[in-house]
Amino acid sequence: MLELDIRPFNPLVSLLFEKQYSLYERCMWGFVTAFIAALIIGKPIIKTLSKHQIRQVFRSKQQIKNLAVLHDYKKGIPTMGGIIIALASFIAIAIWASFNDLVITSLLVYLCCSLLGAADDILKIIKGNSKGVTSGQKLCVQALITGFIFYVASQNPPINHLLTHVHWKWFYDYFDPQIAIAVIVVFYFCVVAGTSNAVNLTDGIDGLAITNIALCFVSLAVCAFYSSNVNITKETMLSYISGSTELAVLCACFAGGCFGFGIFNIHPASIFMGDIGSIGLGGLLAIVACLLRLPFILLAIGVIFVIETLSVMLQVTSKRVFKRKVFLMAPIHHHFELKGFFESEIVKAAFCLQVICILITLFVVFYGYAGRRC
Repeated sequence: MLELDIRPFNPLVSLLFEKQYSLYERCMWGFVTAFIAALIIGKPIIKTLSKHQIRQVFRSKQQIKNLAVLHDYKKGIPTMGGIIIALASFIAIAIWASFNDLVITSLLVYLCCSLLGAADDILKIIKGNSKGVTSGQKLCVQALITGFIFYVASQNPPINHLLTHVHWKWFYDYFDPQIAIAVIVVFYFCVVAGTSNAVNLTDGIDGLAITNIALCFVSLAVCAFYSSNVNITKETMLSYISGSTELAVLCACFAGGCFGFGIFNIHPASIFMGDIGSIGLGGLLAIVACLLRLPFILLAIGVIFVIETLSVMLQVTSKRVFKRKVFLMAPIHHHFELKGFFESEIVKAAFCLQVICILITLFVVFYGYAGRRC
């Protein structure tokens, strides 16, 4: 597997790495570096965005009625704070990670999804309303991103094997090779589009999306950490992935960047991450899970995103079929707001639920390995 280590090109970083750091230390220091970097660059970026009128655009009172009153104080708060997460994380990755194929593929997908989110944010700001890139346009671009993933994979046999080889024997009994590839491509499109759009839907109140995104990155970092150990993968539900150590560092760095950004995004928020953050980070979560051969784990460790998406689907279906609402407003966090819950209460409840689901998921994944040692 191709591996590009950019650290020796920086004299200061090269001096730092005269000591051989373990994977655990690189993950830990990557997290700390990204967290501190986000805190340092956060304030200047917030001031710059405010100065240039890069502010969040909200729906009108005619569209959201009572919710507009609850969110009225948020007018004027800058958006596109995903830039803080990206810069802080890239600084940490450049110092502590090696750029192997897995990391490069993940960052390319993150960049493409972030550009889509940036276009959405910019269009909203230019138009002065909440209508940016349409849902259909987003899905088309996400389909192109999925196609780009498989084009990159086709040029790289190890990556291609990770994405196209299915463990289930029955899968190839029902589908011939050409149809199987088409089914796999559609499946990964659903993972990438579904995850990025689900994270985007969740980003509706202060701190809700970013705390749960950070928890997802911590979970994937743990899985990537142990996916590089052949002996452990034999006793767990993990697959052995050569080079997954660098994905562990990448996830740790992004977790640090997200927690650092969260300091500015918790209620009352000083900045919103915007679609550049939510769609980009959602796409990154999706591709990392796919490269670790754990796409279904996102349903468990990202349970809040699943609940938010299902609430929207249920609301839309009920209105079209039965002509009545299930919730006061969807996604479901707005329902609880209109019920009188404070934003901080909703975020705390979601955080606790996701932590519980993550602990149960990791227990199930590592049960075989842990059980042998108890």
